[in-house]
Amino acid sequence: MAKINELGNVQANCPDCNGALSIYEWSVGGSALGTVNKQTPYPSWGNSILDYRFFCCAGCGRGGLGLIIWHGTRYPGDKRELIWFIPEAKEKLSLPGKVPEGIVNEFREAEKCMESECHRAAAGMLRSVLDKTMKANGYNDKGVSLEKKIEMAANDRVITEARKRRAHEEIRVLGNDVLHDEWHPIPPEDPESARHYCQRILEDLYDDRESVLSLLRSAGRVPEEDRPAK
Repeated sequence: MAKINELGNVQANCPDCNGALSIYEWSVGGSALGTVNKQTPYPSWGNSILDYRFFCCAGCGRGGLGLIIWHGTRYPGDKRELIWFIPEAKEKLSLPGKVPEGIVNEFREAEKCMESECHRAAAGMLRSVLDKTMKANGYNDKGVSLEKKIEMAANDRVITEARKRRAHEEIRVLGNDVLHDEWHPIPPEDPESARHYCQRILEDLYDDRESVLSLLRSAGRVPEEDRPAK
């Protein structure tokens, strides 16, 4: 989570530095990057400044914007509090190298939705990741529901019973709620849990790919690797 230091700079994970922890500076070459502010009362501080302030990543130069309340005669003042800061990268989960590129891209897009606090969008994207993963592993019969595909994968022993249950409860049902039910907010913990279980299912299927391919072929499935090139 982004933090502000005694110099008024912000410490945050930078999206353009591959999520690395970086310092965003409010001044470059001795000149402030810009601010929009106004006087505001603040409990126990008296009159303070509500400050929308521009920052620059010291590593890559990406811009940022922070909302800060501070007290004093000149920024960063003698007291300061960071209300919010953008952009801030979240942890990117590692995926096996053999996961198809399209599925990786969809998983990363779900993570971007989570960074933007678009939790419903992230839940829908993660359901799509699961569905595309099932299809890539030979569970792509037309008219077969995602629920049935997950059951088939468990019956073929390419995912465990425990993983099957999590795929239903943490990913599929959440995604279905977003796609089909009336709009309602969902807490960030829900897509976060779905993201972790998507990662684990991808690890199950692609960490030891040759063993999984053997199981799929024995069950009569046609994984993506065995299909004619388009």
